[in-house]
Amino acid sequence: MIDLNSLIQKYPWEEHWKRLATPMDWLWEFDLPVTREEIWPYLIDTSSFNKRVGMPRFEYKEVDGKLIGKAKQAGFQLEWEEVPWEWEYLKEIGNARIYKKGFGYYIRSRIILETLGESRSKVYIYFGWIPRNFFMRKLLQYAMPKLEEDFRKGLNDISKEIKGKKPKTVPTSGKEFSFVPEPQWIHQEKLDKETQNLISQGISKEAVTSVFQWIKSASDNDLDRIRIKQVSRQLNLDPDETLFLFLHGCRLGLFTLSWDIVCPHCRGVRTSLTKLSDIPAKDECEVCEIDFDTTGVNSIEVTFHLHPSIRIIEKQYYCAAEPAKKQHILLTKTIPAKKSFSASLLVGSGVFRLRKKGEKKYRLVDIKQSYQQTDILWLPETKEEEIKVSPKPNLVFENESDSDVTIVLEERSEDQTSLRPSEIFNYQEFRDLFSEEAIATNLQLDIGLKTILFTDIVGSTKFYESEGDHGAFLQVREHFIKTNQIIQNFRGVVVKTIGDAVMASFSTPLHALKAAKEMQEWFHPENKHTPVRIRISIHTGNCLAVNLNSNIDYFGNTVNYTAKLQSVTNSGEVSFSETIFRDRDIREYLRAESIKLHKVEFPLPWADRTDFVYVWKV
Repeated sequence: MIDLNSLIQKYPWEEHWKRLATPMDWLWEFDLPVTREEIWPYLIDTSSFNKRVGMPRFEYKEVDGKLIGKAKQAGFQLEWEEVPWEWEYLKEIGNARIYKKGFGYYIRSRIILETLGESRSKVYIYFGWIPRNFFMRKLLQYAMPKLEEDFRKGLNDISKEIKGKKPKTVPTSGKEFSFVPEPQWIHQEKLDKETQNLISQGISKEAVTSVFQWIKSASDNDLDRIRIKQVSRQLNLDPDETLFLFLHGCRLGLFTLSWDIVCPHCRGVRTSLTKLSDIPAKDECEVCEIDFDTTGVNSIEVTFHLHPSIRIIEKQYYCAAEPAKKQHILLTKTIPAKKSFSASLLVGSGVFRLRKKGEKKYRLVDIKQSYQQTDILWLPETKEEEIKVSPKPNLVFENESDSDVTIVLEERSEDQTSLRPSEIFNYQEFRDLFSEEAIATNLQLDIGLKTILFTDIVGSTKFYESEGDHGAFLQVREHFIKTNQIIQNFRGVVVKTIGDAVMASFSTPLHALKAAKEMQEWFHPENKHTPVRIRISIHTGNCLAVNLNSNIDYFGNTVNYTAKLQSVTNSGEVSFSETIFRDRDIREYLRAESIKLHKVEFPLPWADRTDFVYVWKV
């Protein structure tokens, strides 16, 4: 049970605010027929919740790492600096604003959750104001009870949605928030005109209709940064088909593609670019107080935007820096100088990172049921080793410094909704439609694990002599067409051709091996349609994306290893590395197809060792 006096004792007003005016405090409590686990996603989505209760639309801009907000409410112009939010998973959310213009000098708010048995919860909502003058004090005395009723209605509506198992929605509240597309906002004729063009590219009419309907009805916030994986889940569409639709749509003037540099801590977009070649080697996040490399696997996200000729998108904010946009962060708390902080975390099993804002280093926290330790002690003398604790641990942090410190506990797992360059590079449609895209010559993007496949025509010199230049050219050209077709059939991409050889990339070893099998079956001596015979080598490992020939190329040990593997490969054979052989899907495929392999020695020309590799005579 929480009362206003105990809350003020826990979070006392700072003296410099009290000197400006006598604080005004309100504490409301709401008993809800839902659990805090059920209500939490709605409360952290503060933009949507504020929209429910009729808050005005906010405008934000970032200045020197600070969010500056503006709005108009009850005829008054408001302007403020947003104080960084604090929250603790399933327990508490808090924020504050320092006003330059408005009803007061300062406002702070806090949402606190408590459990009431197995199926109910109690939500406390606190507001504290430092009013600007006598008139504003009277205005707040009138307005805050009205706001309490708006909150009560909003929470009751959410509870009904949860109990009715309805999808999470945000009802409009008044004309200001309703979105009814007007004719001048949507270029319907262009959408109608390009529908058939998209269908002619192999995209289903159902997918085109679904996406175009969403474009017409979705809010500006939803359309500001279009994330392919999120849209495909929302519309129940195939992710690949959705991506192809947007890629082709870019060429038809419906969308634009954006390369977004993302902060590794808050995951906010720091820089948005229209050309891959403009990506810098480093960027900075003034909010998190760090600079960072942009070349990491998860540093860049590919998003799409509506072309202005289709519909003008005005980004709308109802809140800033809300926890809903940072759901990987389970705790963020500012600890005053020379103070301590302790909390019983409602965090289950998993691996997490514990760090201080402004520092790149972090401590790993491994939480498992089998561990005996129950406390996370983060004291000045604590070493940097991994912490192993049981679920719902107690966190104790001691700030011995002379300044405030913000601590953060976050999931280590990466954002699964983002479309990364390493993924989009693996689509031939992207490479064909955006062939002008290139990485800056001084940049190397880490694109993680790739399976690389090389083909090479065997006996090409003799082949050219026997077929003649004209005949050989036609046969090699047909060979390129066929290999490209097979590679695409198995979701691979042709990275480049080198003479009469092909370098391809696949997202999985199994796709590469199946493509290799089909290629060797086509270029088999029994196929009288082509005199071309090839050898194929496959390896998987980490790669870098670079600019070698004014386009997107791959570089590194994995590429080099695969190319050199051709030296132990003969006509009609597929050779692959131990890494490929150890892949679980590959092993199952080899057993299911009763494929016999030869294990051969592969002397590494660049190292003083010999590897064993596997050769399959198809």
